[in-house]
Amino acid sequence: MSMALRLSMAAAAVLVIAACGSGDNQGWHGDAQDDPAGEEPVLPPDDGELPPDDVTPPDVPVDYVPTDEVCGEEDFPLTYDVSSDVLIVLDRSGSMMGMLRGVKDAVNAVVSASDDKIWFGLMPFPNSVPPDECRMVAPLSACDAPDMAHVTLGPNRAPDIAAVLTDLAVCGNTPTTDTLRSARAHLASAGTGHTQYVLLATDGLPNCNDTLDGATCDCQDTENGCLENPGACTDDAASYVAIDDLMADGVKTYVLGMGSWAAADQDILNAMAEHGGTGTFYAAETPDSLLAAFEEIMGTVVLSCTFDLLPPEGVDENKVNFYIGEEVIPRDTGHTSGWDYVDGNTVEFYGSWCDTIKSGDVSGVKARFGCPTIVI
Repeated sequence: MSMALRLSMAAAAVLVIAACGSGDNQGWHGDAQDDPAGEEPVLPPDDGELPPDDVTPPDVPVDYVPTDEVCGEEDFPLTYDVSSDVLIVLDRSGSMMGMLRGVKDAVNAVVSASDDKIWFGLMPFPNSVPPDECRMVAPLSACDAPDMAHVTLGPNRAPDIAAVLTDLAVCGNTPTTDTLRSARAHLASAGTGHTQYVLLATDGLPNCNDTLDGATCDCQDTENGCLENPGACTDDAASYVAIDDLMADGVKTYVLGMGSWAAADQDILNAMAEHGGTGTFYAAETPDSLLAAFEEIMGTVVLSCTFDLLPPEGVDENKVNFYIGEEVIPRDTGHTSGWDYVDGNTVEFYGSWCDTIKSGDVSGVKARFGCPTIVI
């Protein structure tokens, strides 16, 4: 090989090395001036053979990481998209003596556990509640149905419900029909856009209907009869109509029967549940069984697996991931087991991931952006 050709090849090699070492290195993090090489480049020998084995290249700094192997992640807010309202219509009539404390504890436990997933309201009946005097012997107040909910439907109602229950005492009769009519009016006026339910918790049969015939009705007053007091007649037929009206509005009624009942009483409670679209009533014969009955009912209330997103402006929707704990939930456009966009600001979870969210703590779902979305 001529000397001129050798010089030409050497010059070309120097130019290539100089070009690779100038400017920013696009395949690594860090600046070119941090390159620790600092040595004369090793050129091929004049005969064109490779460098000997004992010539090692300079070490690459340990903080140099290929840019295609890392991505920045940041959390951003998401909120559970509540889809259900539950109005608790609570019987606090005189016959609830001995059961009311257990009912209060069960209601507080269930509402506190689900307050972030469901909008609750509370409507005790009859209407007389503290600071009003509970006059069990005053016939004008014993059958007063509430005109409105004592705690209106809304988010985070657990403290308000607990406050009402703290001072709630037994009082009066069981104006179930008129109370259910008030419940219907309240739900219709709430305008939440959610699926709505009534949870009727009662230990007795409806009464307080003075239009019934005391001579022929099913009289609950075995001592004095109903001729002079038709309000003591069982008011089952009218209560079915009130529940049917709720169903016509798309509102199902769950019936929680507390205490012990005769067979005929159970038939009426079951008929209420059937009219309410929920099958049969849920029985809680002892205070200790109340919580289990409440939880069983709440387990049938439809919850969503939908979340509203609050991403920073300009976030790439293809660089968003969701986690339960530190386990990534894959995106699944087939809606079998994962998540997918409902729209640009809403996502829904499916399959076992949805089941986990419904049964667990939804605050455990995290949203992060910055890394490519994991897709099934």
